[in-house]
Amino acid sequence: MAINFGLTETGFLAPTYNEILDSVEDDFIQNFGQDIALTSNSNFGIIARLIAWRETLLIQTLQKEYYSAFISTATNSSLDRLGANLGLPRKVEMPSSVNLQIQTDDQYLVQAGEQFETEDGIVFSLTKDVLTAQDTNGNWIGVGELESDETGEMNNVPAGSITIVSNPNDDIISVTNPQAAAGGQDREEDGEYRARLILENADRPGPTAAGIKSALMNLPGVRQVGIVENPSNQNDASGNPAYSVHIYVLGGQDEDIADCLANHIAAGITLDGTKAIDVNDAAGNTRTINFDSGTDLPIYVSVDITANEQFDADEGADNVKEAIINYINQLEMGDSVFLTKLYPPVYVIPGVEEAKIQIGLAMDKLASDDIKCSQFEAPSCEADHIEVTVNGV
Repeated sequence: MAINFGLTETGFLAPTYNEILDSVEDDFIQNFGQDIALTSNSNFGIIARLIAWRETLLIQTLQKEYYSAFISTATNSSLDRLGANLGLPRKVEMPSSVNLQIQTDDQYLVQAGEQFETEDGIVFSLTKDVLTAQDTNGNWIGVGELESDETGEMNNVPAGSITIVSNPNDDIISVTNPQAAAGGQDREEDGEYRARLILENADRPGPTAAGIKSALMNLPGVRQVGIVENPSNQNDASGNPAYSVHIYVLGGQDEDIADCLANHIAAGITLDGTKAIDVNDAAGNTRTINFDSGTDLPIYVSVDITANEQFDADEGADNVKEAIINYINQLEMGDSVFLTKLYPPVYVIPGVEEAKIQIGLAMDKLASDDIKCSQFEAPSCEADHIEVTVNGV
């Protein structure tokens, strides 16, 4: 009996291994008679299973090739090629950069390549020579740009954290970074990249709120964007001026963000924000762009599970962590973390009979309450912030 597979009116039909095996066994019976043995240890049975397994692998490969043509289902290099068709490549690993203020006891040349680091051991290198000069207070100060030796978001260290000269130098009195480091990013995973491609298709970069968000999300290092519009003729509850737009951006370089906004904000729009950066727009006119940086809000989670024998003792706890991380990290800036929405992805994991979940902003401050986020806070979670206790396995 031939089995149907491949493209149909409703999509790609891929039969299971057991369905294919039944079809192969039916063909054997039709060709060799009803009395043949098709058990797993018989000759006909072994051959039937080999044929069924090879056909299953072939059909699965064809199915993957079919789904690789669509943004919603493509993965890895197939997704990269679809992004290339849109002119929107995947974000790759990038180092972080920041300006470093150096104080010396006299005029001194700090050469490019000199290394500085945080107390946690994150190392930065000076990209150009810096010659210190005397300021109005008589201090010898120089400012140079640093770039992290490693790539990744972890290198976006806060202001005032780069204070160590890797190779101690008596001529250097102190170093510090007045602003936070920015621009460091991890390789964009399929889920994040897919969401950005869909956003690009739905809302092309432009002067609308969705278009501005799409344009900003394409910048290196940008993780989240929040846009607060105040269409009324008076200040809103957060203090945003009348008829203004307040944009919060988590990650990315301030200059890149300001340039992007200058090219996409419609004429006459009032931008609110504590950051004010002068840029030249497409017409060559100087504009002051206001916006604010978003704040990453780490969420900590405790999960107490009662499980049965179906629970995977080796990977079950990791599956619980992954389910929670996937939910929290898909939230957008300003979204609240609702405790009740963490339960469904945990209960679908095989073997979970009961679960008690608590969340908070620190592991020692957990509670069974929702976490309200402000307009500029973006909730996030990682595996180290989740504690899973399993009982009954």
